[in-house]
Amino acid sequence: MALRIAGERAVSDPHAGLDDLIADLRDESAPWDALSTGDDADADAVRTVFAWSYRALPEDAARLFRLLGLHPGPTFGPHAAAALAGAPPRRTRQLLDTLVGAHLLDQPASHRYEFHDLLRAYATAQARQDEPSEAREAAPRRVLDWYLHTADAAQEWLAPGGERLPLDPPDEAVTPVAFRDYDQAVDWSEREHANFLPAVRAAEAAGLVHHTWRLAAVLWHAQAPSASGADWLPVGEMGLRAARHLGDRPAEALLMERVGMGHARVGRLAESAECHREALAIREELGDREGVAESTNLRCVVALRGRLLAEAERRFTEAMAVFTELGRERPAGIARANLAVVRFQAGRLDEAEPDARAIEALHRERGDKAGLGNILRLISAIELETGRPEAALRTAAEAVEHELDLRDHTLEGYWLLALGAAQGAAGLPGDALVSFQRSAVLHRRLGNRGREALAWQGAGEVYAALGRDEEAAAFLRRAAAAHRELGDRWNEALALEALGGPGDRERALTLIAPDDDPRAAARRARLRAAGRRRRRRK
Repeated sequence: MALRIAGERAVSDPHAGLDDLIADLRDESAPWDALSTGDDADADAVRTVFAWSYRALPEDAARLFRLLGLHPGPTFGPHAAAALAGAPPRRTRQLLDTLVGAHLLDQPASHRYEFHDLLRAYATAQARQDEPSEAREAAPRRVLDWYLHTADAAQEWLAPGGERLPLDPPDEAVTPVAFRDYDQAVDWSEREHANFLPAVRAAEAAGLVHHTWRLAAVLWHAQAPSASGADWLPVGEMGLRAARHLGDRPAEALLMERVGMGHARVGRLAESAECHREALAIREELGDREGVAESTNLRCVVALRGRLLAEAERRFTEAMAVFTELGRERPAGIARANLAVVRFQAGRLDEAEPDARAIEALHRERGDKAGLGNILRLISAIELETGRPEAALRTAAEAVEHELDLRDHTLEGYWLLALGAAQGAAGLPGDALVSFQRSAVLHRRLGNRGREALAWQGAGEVYAALGRDEEAAAFLRRAAAAHRELGDRWNEALALEALGGPGDRERALTLIAPDDDPRAAARRARLRAAGRRRRRRK
């Protein structure tokens, strides 16, 4: 890199002698000591070339170069660069082209820029040396303003029903991005995803507590739909610290709630339950009825996944009543959908299906593809259990089709579990195995071990139906072990039942002994009947 820059200088001034060029480089090397290692000739040569190239820049390009050293993330676009500089985006693009042409900046993709690590260190050093302290503090604040307000604009598309924070206007020199449609918002979120955590870290390190908690809260809804569920958790923890530092109890409850949802996304149900318990306590302390209903609903989602069905049904009913009384139609619909899931899991299909169909109609009317796909997943499972495999296949396929528009790997992986089950029941084992494999891959990347285990379990059941017992047993034992490790006794019991050995059935019976719902009773009866048949054959 240093040789390339030096060579270009020599070409640009063919009348200069080699001795003159060397003298110029040596004279201009003094300002940068960041890479100097004393007598290390290589480091000194690199430092010398960088210093010369920087000094050769026009002043506005040199200023942008050193301010870019203050950007918190690994890559950036022209709008973030413009926010750092407090300059118009169009002029900033021209200056970025100047820096790329001078080999002080790389352009790995259209409208994306990055530093070589050594150049970043040099740019940061020049900012410390050449920029007044007020400018060094203002530039990062401007770019954090840009991330906050652009993420808020993205949230309007990515989570239109999500709670929007009231935000102070951005710095007058900041121009947040406006998005024309959902895909533009997703594209921005995916491009900037690697910058979100560094941006919040930078806000925390600078003591910008309001930026820290607000960025964390807004980024929950503005994160890329394909991002791992674990990626936001450190962001949320920093936001939570900032809210507590401020003594802002509503902000603390909001972030505690979202940290709880983050834990649930990666299968950490105990941590999730504790977060929602704390959020609920704060909401009750504040007398926030709607917040209490929201925290109750989320707490019961965790209870539902732990199969505490009676408690979940009671609490969802309470939350739905509060939302309805307050005229909050969307969260009331979510609570009703959760009630349908409770009743399905309890084996009360005649109660679950009418609620699910009503929610389906509501989501279709609103054009809510995420909500629609989720309820279609449930309807597909109901259709499958009531002897309608072809209908179940069509319903699950429609859910997965909606994911293509949403570009959401979390939803795709989840809905593929329903599609794989329907394909297996409809006599399409090859397609089912493809769906379960894709689901397992997605959930592994997303960090959700529980749902990855469900995909293994589905594949094992397909192999068992094909008579490929060795492969079936391998997948089912792997699934059972994961469920056991995660404390998911119900799904461990299902995997053991599918394995079918006498010890497996006895263990499954023990696991579901505490459950008193119709589905659990029917499964116990089936396990005992299988045990009796086996004993008679002996």
